[in-house]
Amino acid sequence: MLQLERHVRSEFAGVRSTVPAFNRLLIEGAPDLWDPDRIRSRLAGAVQAVLEEEEPGMPDAAPVILPVCYGSDMGPDLPALAGHRGMTPDEVSDLHAAGTYVVLATGFAPGWAYLGDVDPRLEFPRHAEPRSRVPRGSVGIADRRTGVYPMDGPGGWQLIGRVPPALFADASVRIARFSVGGLVTFRPVSRADYDAEAGDPA
Repeated sequence: MLQLERHVRSEFAGVRSTVPAFNRLLIEGAPDLWDPDRIRSRLAGAVQAVLEEEEPGMPDAAPVILPVCYGSDMGPDLPALAGHRGMTPDEVSDLHAAGTYVVLATGFAPGWAYLGDVDPRLEFPRHAEPRSRVPRGSVGIADRRTGVYPMDGPGGWQLIGRVPPALFADASVRIARFSVGGLVTFRPVSRADYDAEAGDPA
């Protein structure tokens, strides 16, 4: 989708804005410059051209590195996910932290980034009934995606850890931190290090 967005922005006259999602691309343009039949044909050609390109590599920008404390009360769903996959909680957290994730889309809440894809061994469906409150900074997995809750609120993802909430306290900073196509990695930290960064008592 990112390749298609870049292609449209560079090759199509009159494009005012584009909003990518997982499998959709919203294009806002100037109607006086676009003939409906011609633009449909050109878009179909652009999609085909992107599909025929070689698999793109990772973006060049350095990833955003987020410290995360896995397990215990920070990640209450970690044992169930590990058990379902026949792994230990440490194996799950190590596998999650080993990944480099692309920001595939943003939304749901200011500063929320849909990150993907997780290792297939970590895929796990969201809860059938969401929690009424998920703490800010919680790291979750839902199917092939992972992400960090940027604020307190309801949510149904499987919670495996938590990032110090101070990193998400400023709305403008957390929105700017993630942009579509950017990279995110997770750095495991101990509970003591988490408490120190979070300003919590040891």
